[in-house]
Amino acid sequence: MNKLIFLAFFLLAALVLNFSACSGSDEPDAPKLAAPAVVSTSPENGSTTVEPGAISVTITYDKTITMTASDISKIQATGATISNVRTMSAALMFTATCAEEGQAVTITIPAGVIKNSDGVAAAAHSLNFTTRKTELPNPVAPDGHESAAQAVLNMTPGWNLGNTLDSYGDWIGDHQEPYRYETAWGQPITDAHLMQAFKEKGFKGIRVPVTWYQHMDDQGNVDEAWMNRVQEIVDYAINQGMYCILNVHHDTGAHDAAWVVASSTLQLDRYAKLWTQIATRFMNYDQHLLFEGYNEMLNTAQQWNQPSNLTDLEYVNKHAARFVEAVRATGGNNTYRNLIVSTYAAAHGTAVMSGLTIPTDPCGNQSHIAVEVHSYDPWDWVRIYNMTWTSECSEYLKSMFRDLETHFISKGYPVIIGEYATNGSGEMTINQNSTSAQKAEAGRHAGDMNRLCKKYGAASFYWMSLVDGADRSQATFKWTMEQVADSIVNVYK
Repeated sequence: MNKLIFLAFFLLAALVLNFSACSGSDEPDAPKLAAPAVVSTSPENGSTTVEPGAISVTITYDKTITMTASDISKIQATGATISNVRTMSAALMFTATCAEEGQAVTITIPAGVIKNSDGVAAAAHSLNFTTRKTELPNPVAPDGHESAAQAVLNMTPGWNLGNTLDSYGDWIGDHQEPYRYETAWGQPITDAHLMQAFKEKGFKGIRVPVTWYQHMDDQGNVDEAWMNRVQEIVDYAINQGMYCILNVHHDTGAHDAAWVVASSTLQLDRYAKLWTQIATRFMNYDQHLLFEGYNEMLNTAQQWNQPSNLTDLEYVNKHAARFVEAVRATGGNNTYRNLIVSTYAAAHGTAVMSGLTIPTDPCGNQSHIAVEVHSYDPWDWVRIYNMTWTSECSEYLKSMFRDLETHFISKGYPVIIGEYATNGSGEMTINQNSTSAQKAEAGRHAGDMNRLCKKYGAASFYWMSLVDGADRSQATFKWTMEQVADSIVNVYK
């Protein structure tokens, strides 16, 4: 019996010893998480189309990552400066600032800067990209004449001779002497000195808005005296070596006398006859003169931004096509003259930009057509931001230009911002009565607009108030808002 007890104890002891050996300290440790590995980057590695400026960079790993504050300074950058470095879950994010076009940028994260949650270090990683470089258009179109894209570069910065030949009103009457309209909205008779002043300041283009309907008879013939005065003012700009845009202005718009309208009640024959007369008068002018088919064309409901019935956009397209056809049919230098078509209301919303059909040009190629929009944006910023041009305002313009590039510029059609200024609701604006500080804010706005035009190969024409009222006359000339004018021209120096 004792032997059996002894044997049982012996076997139990052996089992205990064997279990202890199996579960002892010789068992290998559980494996640590593998080192983080990069799975994607934004911008993509090797990209050559990154927009200059403040570039948002994100490097995404395959697992949650950490980084100590002391390691941030170890991240290296050439061609850019980095800031606002942080991690969030599996992403390393920071801002790389590079203002130069065509700049090669390399960002290197050394080994050990990034770790997983167990402290296992990631390998070194380099991100390379190049900022977008503006490609200047070929100055010569396939037909040997100056292209619209090159003309647009040559004419900016620009200014609008507003509230002058575009003035209208029943109280003036029809077929009156030209000066009655020219001075009806508070402006003096235009003289050659005004264009000389703009040329000397550094401006290269003048937009001459003209309203025609009170100078046309029942058959659509334009009064000779009116056509002569229009030509005289165009010559003031052309004789300074400047570019000039001549248009059909308040024959469109939000008033009952408008007849160039986006509706089924089209007067296309009358419209074509008007452009035939204008084009014939200016047939021999060279590339410094451009024609703009229509200003802010609205539907009969006079809806801004976009019509509630998007089929009205097709009526804009009918006018655009008829305009190009009528001008080209007059021959001479009009065969290849650079022409401008606009969106509905000259707006830049997605619907109206998508809805604009660029006419097929009878000249045989599309190199002589530009697109125009207007921008008093962000609308009412002078009221919303208390007459202060903010970073939010600037970002709005950047977004607008990205949209313009998508719809037109990338497709070979240069863009003209035919009007821009500080106008808001209730005609609140920065003008001659504003403080110097407020005028400085208008200058910041204009500077941003023109820097974006320069970046995207666009042109801009400030609406009116740089020189306004009696300040335009030679005897009393002065810059109404010289701070703003200087902000504009300094962009191009």
